[in-house]
Amino acid sequence: MQEILHTGSVDELRERALTLVDAELARLRGAGPDAVRALAGTRDAERDDLVVSTRVQEEDDRLLVLVEAWRGRRTLATGGFAMRPDGSTHTPH
Repeated sequence: MQEILHTGSVDELRERALTLVDAELARLRGAGPDAVRALAGTRDAERDDLVVSTRVQEEDDRLLVLVEAWRGRRTLATGGFAMRPDGSTHTPH
């Protein structure tokens, strides 16, 4: 029988996931539209025991950015924004 891996409390895991998502969103906002556009599609990066997925999709003149942190089949944190050609961003609510 397979054992369940416990590496910390769920709250600690979720807090790390939120920190990773916030840091990636800040990095992408600072990178500007050309660098973000170059990431079009989906990219996954492993960060310890979590995976951070970044999706960039072009829609009209905007770039839609979604960042998720997850482990296994469980999504622990998400965030995103829309970026205009001038680099300004809007976070939908």
